[in-house]
Amino acid sequence: MVETIGVAPEILQALPPETSAGIITLLTILKTIGIIFIIYFIFQIVNIILNIKRNKRIKVIEEKINSIENKLDKLLKKKKS
Repeated sequence: MVETIGVAPEILQALPPETSAGIITLLTILKTIGIIFIIYFIFQIVNIILNIKRNKRIKVIEEKINSIENKLDKLLKKKKS
């Protein structure tokens, strides 16, 4: 188990058992936090991509609405005349 956490076994053997256990626990916690951060970072990248696509669609819809409004304004002006 010691070799899998990235600490040389010689270093941990030179320390008291309580200290080495604390270091192992700390390293495990840091690895967990790192994995969570990587997952969060990937989630944010996907979220940014989806937001960009959504904003493009909204822009197209806005342009269509403006076009329809202009056509309606022209029709209303013709009816008034």
